[in-house]
Amino acid sequence: MKSLIQLSTLFIIILILFSGCRDENFDTPPHDRPQYQGESNISIQEFKAKYSGQLEEVTGNEVISGVVTANDVSGNLYKQIFIEDETGGLLVAIDRNNIYNDLRVGQNVYIEASGLYMGQYGGMQQLGYRFSRDNDGNYSIGQIPWELSRQHLFKDDYPDPEAVVPMSLTPNNIRTEYYGRLVRLDGVYFDDAGQRYSFPTQEGNIQTLNRIIRFSSNSSQTVTARMSSAANFAGDTIPSGIGSVTGILTVFNNTVQLMVRDIHDVNFEENPDGWGLEGSPWSVNYAIDNQDNNKTGWVKGYIVGTLQPGINDENPVTSNDDIAFEPDPDLEMFITQNYIVIAQSPEERDWENLLVVNLPQGSSMRSVLNLRDNEGNLGREVQVRGSLQNILGAAGVQVATGSDADYKFGSTGEEILYVPFSTTLSPFTTYSVTGAQEWEANSQYNYAIMSGYVNATQTRYENEDWLISPAIDLTEYHAAHVTFEHVSRYGDNNSDHTLWISDDYTGGDPNSASWTQIIIQNYSSGGSWYDWANSGRLNIPSEFTGKDGIHIAFKYLSTTSRAGTWQINEFYVISGEGSEGQDPGNGDGNFDDPLSIAEALVNQNLNLFTWVEGYIVGVVNQVSTVNSSNDVTFNAPFPSFTNVLLADDPNETDYNNCIAVNLPAGTDLRSQVNLADNPENKGKKLKVYGNLRNYFGIAGLRDIESDDPFVLSGEGSDPGDPGDPGDPGDPGDPGDPTGDVIFLETFGDGDYPFGERPKINDFDDFDNQDVTFSDSWERADIRSTASMNAHVWLPVGDSELVIEGIDISGFTNVQLHYDFTGNNSTNANSLIVKINDTEVTVPSVNISSNTYSTITISETITAESPLKIEFIGEEGKNLVGFRLDNIKLTGEIEE
Repeated sequence: MKSLIQLSTLFIIILILFSGCRDENFDTPPHDRPQYQGESNISIQEFKAKYSGQLEEVTGNEVISGVVTANDVSGNLYKQIFIEDETGGLLVAIDRNNIYNDLRVGQNVYIEASGLYMGQYGGMQQLGYRFSRDNDGNYSIGQIPWELSRQHLFKDDYPDPEAVVPMSLTPNNIRTEYYGRLVRLDGVYFDDAGQRYSFPTQEGNIQTLNRIIRFSSNSSQTVTARMSSAANFAGDTIPSGIGSVTGILTVFNNTVQLMVRDIHDVNFEENPDGWGLEGSPWSVNYAIDNQDNNKTGWVKGYIVGTLQPGINDENPVTSNDDIAFEPDPDLEMFITQNYIVIAQSPEERDWENLLVVNLPQGSSMRSVLNLRDNEGNLGREVQVRGSLQNILGAAGVQVATGSDADYKFGSTGEEILYVPFSTTLSPFTTYSVTGAQEWEANSQYNYAIMSGYVNATQTRYENEDWLISPAIDLTEYHAAHVTFEHVSRYGDNNSDHTLWISDDYTGGDPNSASWTQIIIQNYSSGGSWYDWANSGRLNIPSEFTGKDGIHIAFKYLSTTSRAGTWQINEFYVISGEGSEGQDPGNGDGNFDDPLSIAEALVNQNLNLFTWVEGYIVGVVNQVSTVNSSNDVTFNAPFPSFTNVLLADDPNETDYNNCIAVNLPAGTDLRSQVNLADNPENKGKKLKVYGNLRNYFGIAGLRDIESDDPFVLSGEGSDPGDPGDPGDPGDPGDPGDPTGDVIFLETFGDGDYPFGERPKINDFDDFDNQDVTFSDSWERADIRSTASMNAHVWLPVGDSELVIEGIDISGFTNVQLHYDFTGNNSTNANSLIVKINDTEVTVPSVNISSNTYSTITISETITAESPLKIEFIGEEGKNLVGFRLDNIKLTGEIEE
């Protein structure tokens, strides 16, 4: 009975519980709408202008307000938010993970800034707090402690994401006042399409990669998107084609950057008019509507005719009668061969709806496309690359060279073989002639890799290993080329990492067949695993085209004393001629028939001493490596006297079409040619003799002897008002030192590869012979790499460079500048700098691996002559190995 009562009681309780659960009218928990009791008293723009130094405490009672435009919701931003009002945007650094839980996009905030700090990191202003890396009293800008931030930052109302709207930026509208704002870049594409946004280091650590974004309307204008491997979209694939990318516009050491907030900021959709790219060409109608607007790109249309004979500048196109839509009825052929006319449709016959395309003399484009010799081309689709500009009175596409790179027609540009090496070596096969190590596929980082070095035992082994393509059928192709991406380190590229082709290989030991080498024109610098290089568009020799059973192979060699590593991906065989290694002109390389600049560009790094002639168009700035157009100058005033840029076109402004010519110290070539002292030389022709090899990381001419003759000829340009400083940029930019140069040490133009690197105490080719250079540790040396000129190397641990006896008498406001980088990522303040035995403050600047940043010591040097400067790599601080170059003192002449 007792059990029955207990069961009844339990049943009643269950009924009550179920009854309660079915009541869905819950009370809403109390929640107060956040409301700030106050108002802002200064705009973001005014606040940034007031506190614009490297590190300043906010001492006034400023209150700023703005809406949160970005946070760390995806993991691509780290411990920071951005706020914005109608005048500008501001980075706010907060020492907290997952800030997005508290500060959502669209949240309006007020910041009582008194007691916080404004500062700059890499030139980017931010609101934060002072930070001492070594707790030594040397402060830089850092993050606001979370608890402190809650005393200064206040939410107002609920978040309204719809209120956050990015501003649209064009290539010509990127300004410093927009740094910190949410922007949208339209009509852009990624250089690294098809790759992952980011990935961890080989050790599994978080890293942030640079992904270059280009405007399709002006491919020379780039923005660097920063992509962290911590982002939740890091493993996604970067889209191809054209689209828009939204993010926060920032800057780091003069490099314009974009911080993408999440994957929804990347939006790629098709544009019916195209974007002027090879994979997304402009329509004919678009090209007609955008004539003479400084646009260069690809256009697709149908060949509908050519120009009638007699059309020229004095007799331009004015009607349909000036277009030959059909062969001449008497001769039964088209007469002219230097032009074609293209249209949106093959039936178009209205001259105002047509584009005239020039076919450069002697080009493959003329031989393949002209209607006099190829009447069957009429009505066929063609794609051409050039400048949208009027030609002989009609809308046109002005083609530069007419190489296979300037057009796509029929099988030209067709993909014959593509192997990404992303997860497997297949369909390539391997053959190990010598050594236990073999080619492998790295599926984590998506490349093929071969190394004779075993890291576990730190041992180098002798190897000969081949990575061989499947049989390739080239019977239908009169020309083809190879291209791939690769990085190589620690080996001799010319002998250890090579490319070969065979028409009689049938399998097994490749040494049983005959092979012809294809010279790889471009190798990586060797300074970093992330410094991938494109091989160039390497021509397949003509004796192999038109045949079946062709094999292409990568050959790797190592020894017990030298064992490099070679990584390869994105391998293509493409129909049509390449652009590397071919003869783009007819120069013989002698004095009477020098090479053109186009010829010099495709014959780099072959130990070729030759005469070259071109127009002087500019200089490489005082940098060690050219990484962007910011590193060169094409208009006065010219900042360097050590080099000039030569081009085939006197109006050239793309450094990729130039070679950098070294002007050795103490020679007539430097004194008479350099643009810093002779700006009127711009536009003149220079004929000079030297070795075609990389200089500043771009194509160059070097190893010029002091007694080598040269010829300077022609009329130069008016350099303009010598008092006009041009565009000085940000006057606070440390990479653009102002004042007269008192002292400059570049460590010469010598080549110091592995095994030939003199110690500081033994080096005798300093630019400045009247001062003393030393290293008491006797560990520092002078060296060069494939992409870096001669510089000082401070190995890991204790080492130094001491310069004594510099005369600065007669100058005031003296400042020190130098180029600095590490063999891995580091910070500029890891290097200790002393002036006359007193340590100075080195700014906190994050330094990318083997990428120079110009560091300026803000403290004015007041010490009297002679001056002593010490650069010290100290045990415990120098953890990666440091590189120094272009040490400079500037100042003002005493009145």
